[in-house]
Amino acid sequence: MIKILCLHIAKKQASYRYRVEQFLGYWNEYDIELHPVTIVGKKYGSKIRLALQSRYYDFVWLQRKTLSPFIINIITSRTRLIYDFDDALYTKQTGHGGKLKDKHPGSRQTIKRINHILKKSSLIFAGSKALATYAEIYNPGNVHLLPTSLQKPDTGVPGNAIQNRVTIGWIGNIGNLPYLDLIDEAAAQVQKKFPGVSFSVMSGKPPENLKTRWNFVPWSAATEHAWLQSIDIGIMPLADDEWSKGKCAFKLLQYMSHQKPVIASAVGANTSTVQHGENGFLATTASEWYRAFETLINSRSLRQRMGKKSLHIFETRFERSIIQEKIASIVRSCICSSPGCNGKS
Repeated sequence: MIKILCLHIAKKQASYRYRVEQFLGYWNEYDIELHPVTIVGKKYGSKIRLALQSRYYDFVWLQRKTLSPFIINIITSRTRLIYDFDDALYTKQTGHGGKLKDKHPGSRQTIKRINHILKKSSLIFAGSKALATYAEIYNPGNVHLLPTSLQKPDTGVPGNAIQNRVTIGWIGNIGNLPYLDLIDEAAAQVQKKFPGVSFSVMSGKPPENLKTRWNFVPWSAATEHAWLQSIDIGIMPLADDEWSKGKCAFKLLQYMSHQKPVIASAVGANTSTVQHGENGFLATTASEWYRAFETLINSRSLRQRMGKKSLHIFETRFERSIIQEKIASIVRSCICSSPGCNGKS
């Protein structure tokens, strides 16, 4: 039995739910015992004690958090370190203004810490190709591309049952609402031309100061599935910057797992998740977004065909069991190749 201590971020965050929590009930199937501990909010002394306890484990899996070099050195002197990250912590977030605090992505302290963690890790799990490319600079040979996965939902019959009505949906946290600004011009034109089209957003609050009228649905775990079922097209606009390039395409996976066609900005992981013209469209300009909207709105059969392709891509590349098996295989290989862990997956 391989024993892993997982030091993870707050349970309320989506990154924890999908990169840690959803795996917890299945590790025994892979002969792995994983002990999850929330590291966020713990006092420094408690972090030190956890680091000292790492000698009782085959691995410490650090999820996203950038701990101090001193704590990292304690861990790596006693066991193997896995670092798992799904955001470009080495650059500032899209739209961040003002002075960066030490804990912010892109700050001098965060960059120093993440670079040290990458150098000291036996394994690195990167959520996107951009993150993997960055990590390879500091630890070539031990970086593995592991996109955020999702348990296949019980979707039943897909699609909106109301004839001649099309709902275009976006789901995300409050911090990502500004991305809707990027498609506002195209979406507003769609609303003018197609009175049967509505735009729905599921988030912590409604978007503000947009021309497009968005129907706001407060996010909750209990209603997320029903909302994803209710939409006809899922969208993921992104800015073309370093932060966005590091993002996982998780929003797209949520839509695709519910058999929806997608439209996404041609940025980062979106470009390898969307097969342009097959399960949706990649768009860069406002006119490209408008044409993608128009094409899908005008053809129910195309939406259904692309939705089926979306589900196929999800099932064969991003379903929870596929990614968890890959993680287990990487971990076992690292144990067998001790003291060093080499080889890309």
